[in-house]
Amino acid sequence: MDNQPQQPKIIKFADIKQDLLTELNKRISEGKLKFPEKVDIVDGFLNSLINMELSGAFVLGGPSIPMIILVGQSGQVYFFALRALLPKIFE
Repeated sequence: MDNQPQQPKIIKFADIKQDLLTELNKRISEGKLKFPEKVDIVDGFLNSLINMELSGAFVLGGPSIPMIILVGQSGQVYFFALRALLPKIFE
């Protein structure tokens, strides 16, 4: 048996962008997502860190929520958890 630690899965935005757009458009057409304006997808991910306490210290690492970002014409920013849109990519 191989006792090497499992390498973390690398997900590249360019590899899943079309899947994300397809899923977003599907949810919009089904009425599950509604935007009051035209939105564009930001090319890349945002990792939102989860902190158990607030302090003046800058924290590196820890649990995070990988997200995608949509930006509306008004400047409104919409965040979506990647796992909620494409859960199978984490399998």
